[in-house]
Formats: sequence, C-alpha cells, structure tokens
Amino acid sequence: MLGHYDPYLVALSVVVASFGGYVALDLASHAREAGRGRNGWLGAAALALGAGIWSMHFIGMMAMRMPVPVSYDLLLTVLSFLLAVGVSGTGLFAVAHGGGGRTTLAAAGLLTGFGIVAMHYVGMAGMRLPAPLIYDALLVAASVVIAVAASTAALWLAFRTASPLQRLSGALVLGAAVVSMHYVGMAAASAAESAMGHATGVGAVPAGDDLGFVLSTPSLAVWTGVGTLLILSLGLLSVLIDRRRSAERAAGQEARYRAVVDSAVDPIVVIDETGTIQSFNRAAETTFGYTVDEAIGANVRILMAEPHHSAHDGYMAHFRETGERRIIGIGREVEGRRKDGSLFPLELSVAEWRDGRQRLFTGIMRDITARKAAEDALHRAKAEAERAREEALAARDNAERADMAKTKFLAAASHDLRQPVQSLFFFAHALSDRLNGHPASPLLASMSESLNGLRTLLDSLLDVSRLDAGVVTPAVTEFALGPLLQRLADEYRGRAAEVGITLRLVPTDGWTRSDPALVERILRNLVENAIRYTESGRILIGCRRTGKGLRVEVLDTGIGIPANKRDEVFVEFTQLANPERDRRKGLGLGLAIVRRLAGLLGHEVTLRSEPGRGSAFGLTVPSVAPRQVMKTCRPAAQSVAQPAANGGKGLVVVVEDDAIILLSMRTMLEEWGYEVVAAVSADEAIGTLTSLGQRPDMIVADYRLREGRTGLQAIRDIYGVCGVRVPALVLTGDTDPARIAEVQQSGHRLLHKPVAPEVLRNALTSAA
Repeated sequence: MLGHYDPYLVALSVVVASFGGYVALDLASHAREAGRGRNGWLGAAALALGAGIWSMHFIGMMAMRMPVPVSYDLLLTVLSFLLAVGVSGTGLFAVAHGGGGRTTLAAAGLLTGFGIVAMHYVGMAGMRLPAPLIYDALLVAASVVIAVAASTAALWLAFRTASPLQRLSGALVLGAAVVSMHYVGMAAASAAESAMGHATGVGAVPAGDDLGFVLSTPSLAVWTGVGTLLILSLGLLSVLIDRRRSAERAAGQEARYRAVVDSAVDPIVVIDETGTIQSFNRAAETTFGYTVDEAIGANVRILMAEPHHSAHDGYMAHFRETGERRIIGIGREVEGRRKDGSLFPLELSVAEWRDGRQRLFTGIMRDITARKAAEDALHRAKAEAERAREEALAARDNAERADMAKTKFLAAASHDLRQPVQSLFFFAHALSDRLNGHPASPLLASMSESLNGLRTLLDSLLDVSRLDAGVVTPAVTEFALGPLLQRLADEYRGRAAEVGITLRLVPTDGWTRSDPALVERILRNLVENAIRYTESGRILIGCRRTGKGLRVEVLDTGIGIPANKRDEVFVEFTQLANPERDRRKGLGLGLAIVRRLAGLLGHEVTLRSEPGRGSAFGLTVPSVAPRQVMKTCRPAAQSVAQPAANGGKGLVVVVEDDAIILLSMRTMLEEWGYEVVAAVSADEAIGTLTSLGQRPDMIVADYRLREGRTGLQAIRDIYGVCGVRVPALVLTGDTDPARIAEVQQSGHRLLHKPVAPEVLRNALTSAA
C-alpha cells in the first residue's frame, strides 16, 4: 500500500497486543482457579483478548501514513470490534467447557482465527480512500494461516500458564503473532495507482461526505492505545485484587485448618509423592515423640515398623509409575514406630489431594493400643464364656440324659409295677369268691385294702414324677364345664352318701379353654380331698364368673385349715389331720398334684378356709364363648368299634384347606365305603357335624390350615364339641423336626405327603 508506517504507532500496536494477551492469559488462568464466578472471569478474558487484538489492528491501520485523506466507516469499525470480542469469547468458552482436548482446541482455534481474519478485513473495509483496495491472494492466505495459528496458540496458552513469567512469555509470543498477522494483511492490500495518482495531484480535494469522517490519525491511535491499556490495566488490577482476597481467604482457611489439625486428638501427617513429610501436627508429636522440626523434611519411613519401613520407597515408586493404589482410601491397621523405637498399633487412613500440580497425601492415624487391649480382654472373656458355655452345655446334656433315664424309668415303672399289682388284684378277687365266709376272709379284706393303698401310692408317685420330668403335655381345647362337673358329681355322690355327706352340684353353662383331662384330674383330687376330711355336713360343687374368667369351686364343711398352714397343704406328703399316717386318708400328694397341674396349665388355685367350719378350694380358668352342642350323637363305642348304620365303615372328618386335595380325598374315601364330612376349617366341620347329629369315627387333618391355624388345633376343637377323643391322623408336607415332634407329642399319627392310597387305607383301618 502506498505510504509509510509511523514507527511509534507500530511500537504502540505491539505493546497493546502483548499487554492485551498478558491480561487475557492472566484472566483465563484466574478463571481456571476460581471456584465461583468462573464464567465472569472467562468473559473478562474474552473482552481483554478481543480488545487487545482490535486495538492493535486499529492502531496498526492508523500507523500507515498515506498521502491522501483517510476516514473510517463507524458501523464497520464497531462491527470489527464486536467480531474481535465475540470470536475471542467463543474460543475461550469452547476450550474451557469442552475439556481442552485436541479436537476441541483445533476447532476453537480455527473458528477464532477465521473470526480474527474477518475482523481485520471488515476493519480494512471500513477505511475510506479515494481508490479501491486490491488484495494479494497469497498474502491474504498467509494472514489467515497466521491468524489461525495465533488463535490456537492463545487458546492453548490460556489454560496452561501458571506463573507470571509463563504468562509474559506467552503474551509476547501471542502479541508477535497477532502483529505479524495484521501487517501481513496490511501488506496484502494496495490501492489502484491511477486513482491514487490523481488523488495526490495538485489541487486534489477530498471526496467530502463520500469518504466518511476525516480523523486525526496519530492522535486517535494514541488515544485508542491509551484507552485500551487503561481498560486492560483495570482488568489486571481486578484480578490482582481478587487474587489478594482469595489469598486472604486461603490464609484464613489455612489458619482454621491448622487450628483444627493442631487441636485434633489424632496424629495427622501430610507427605508428598516422594514420601517427604510436609506437615506434622501436635498430636503426631505427642504420639511419635518427634518434634515438628525433626519430622518435616524427613521421610515418613521414620514412623513405620518393618516390613513397611524398608518397603515404603518401593511402594511410592510403584504408585508413581502405575498409579495403583494399595492403601489410599482404605482404612487399615498397621504398626507405628516411636522415636525411641517402641512399636504400637495404629489405625491408618490415607487421602490423596493436589495443591496445584503437586500431589500430596494426608494420613490420619489413631493410637489403638487401649482398644487392642480391650479387644484382647474381650477375646479372653469370650473364650472363658465359651468354655463356660461348653461346660453348661455338657451339664445340660447330662441333665437331659438324666431326664431321659428318669422318663424311661417312669415308663418302665408304669408298666412293670402295675402289671404285678394288677395280677394281685385279680388273685385277691378270685380268693374272695372262694373264701366267702372262711375264717381267713378278714385277712383277705385287709390285703385288699393294702393293695388299694399300694395302687393309690403308685398312681400318685408316678403322677408327681411325670410332672417333675416335664413329660406331661397339655392338649388344650375349648369345652363345656357342665358335663364334666355333672360326671364328677354322679361318680362321687354315692361315695359321699356312704359316709353321711350330702354332695350337691350347681349346674353351669360355662365354657373354658384348657386340657379337659387335666382339669378333671384337678377337680377329682379336690372332691376326694373334701370327702376325706369332711366328717359330716355337705359338699358343694359349682362355678361362678369372676373378673379373670370362671372359678370352679369345691366347698365343704370339713375340719378346715389354719391360716398358717394353708401353704403347707400343697407340699408333698403333708397331712394336717393324719399324724398316724392312715392310708385310708391318702398320702398327702393330692393337693401337691393339684398345684403342679394348675401351674402347668397356667390356672390359679385359691383357698379359703376356717378351722372347724370348712374349706373352699377354687380353680380359676379362662372363659370362652359357648358353642352349639350336637343334639343327638351316636354312642362313642358304636362310632369307633362298629360300622355305620348304613353298612359303611364309619364317618370320617377331613379338614383340608386345598379344595382340589379335599375333593379328591373325599371321592377316594367314599369309594372305600366311608361316610365323609369334608371341610376347609374346623368351624365348618363342627357346623356340619352339628347338623348331622353324629360323632366322627376318624379325623384326618392337614397340618397347615388357613389364618395361621393348624390341624392339631382343628382336632382339639372337634374333640371339645364331641366331648370324646376319636382316632386322628395328621397329614403334612412339612419336614421340620419341630413340626414332627409337635405332632408326635400330641399322640396322633403323622403321615407325610404325598401319601399313597394304600398307606392311608391301612392307617384308617389300624386306627379304627
């Protein structure tokens, strides 16, 4: 282009470009470090880079001293400024948020470079000259290459300069590249010579308004440079102020961190990648015995016991080479070594972090000597407890074996002792027929009384022993008390009349939930006790409602019991009115059995008595809602021993909640000749039996029924309504030993599903 360059303005353009590059790099670096306001600092960096590039370009154009008047189009000039700032911001934000990869950097550099080229040539188009500008294609291409390279270098440097010296070097390189791009572009432009020659002739005048505003080029360039430098200086100053505030905040955080670290009760040690100690808090001084001055700068191996002491440097080298972590982020127990060489157990956790480009490791340790001692003591205590447990188990096993032996003895005694006694009864009865009227008849009568006493003694002793051994298992069901009390009254009314006592029963319609056989045994003992110790008067049996349920009472007008003896009468072999031990008055075991059976059932036994006026024994049982009792029933003997009236094999109740199994079993049993009541629950079976007015000959129940109920409960419920035990089978697919034991203890036969038809038929036949 015709003319020459003003060297001062050229120098000013270089200064503006370099300073703008420095400020932009500094702002971008600060944006990378800043946690908050990152995008704001990136925007400031884009403004600084764009303003620096545009100012350098504008000053560089005005540095060209031309022989003709030059003016600038305001809109194009402003557009060139906006292009400079826009493309700079686009490139910086793309690299900052795109990860800084090579592809992102290349794309952003290419975009920014073309944007800068566009800015340059838009600015050139804003120049108003007497002649049109002609561009050299090769030089234009060279300016594009330089612009793209400069842009890529600027974006690459923006996030990789850490120190002021690096930023200064990068700014000089960036300024030189931008200046080179500009002046190559300027060199690519030339004006038509004929037009310029005419414009430089004598008497040439400006084109007036067609040329735009005529500006004082040197002064405008200077003021543009000064303004740009001032704006860039303000940006740099804001960065310095923000850095200072950040440094103050960091210093405050460091002070707080140091206060926390120094006041921590656990040792905290910071090391670098080489294992050199960088920080050593007060707790570490106390724990290891080293001072801060002794520890900082030393290798962390001084705190380690073997084998970690010798192998530590190898661990660190392996980590630096491979990045493989062995203890970082994992708590573990190690041995520490104090300054005096003593070793102690430590709990260690290591965290990795970075301070700029430096990688550091923080180890938090805890002296667990006391905990280890406690753990050792706990282990010893556990070992002692385990030994004690084993001894207790051995004692329990011995006790269980003793109980088993006792149970076997009781079973043998119940059979072996009763057999000869039964024979003696038969022989005595046979002799009584043959010796009728014989002088030896009184002797035979005395022997019969002795045999009765022996039988009573055996029954009582075996009952007490069975209760002590825990082999008596209640079969709880719901039943009516009225029939049970009526049966007892009918049985003992004649015996009471023989000794001149009136026995009266007050009827009741109450129902209870208990074991009917054991309740009957309790009441039987109470009635016998009343007859035994009542010389005259009456005995009353009745039932009344209380807040706890029902209380069955046996009242007599006998000798009574003193208040201080009321607890003693429930002790074995205690008889208050039988010092001569007359066997006709019992053995003193009846009330002891009453108390033990009541405790087994969970019922309460009460006693009210007044010497000379009589006693009142009560048994408190729970009260339940009455059930409908069948109006007519076949006799139990016929139900069990004889076929049904229709020529069948009897009535079988099947309780099964699976409809398909229930239907198939009913069909099979009916084909075998049985009459069948099929039900999915005990309540349904009881309802059907009540409407039929029959007692069943056999019950077959599945173990698991609906609503958490069991077949054993269903069988007991049916027993409670029928008032008699009939043979029962329990079917189950459960192989749990506890379930098997439960069924076996109930006395019912257990069959496991699937049951073969022949097995079921044989079981029904044998049970009947």
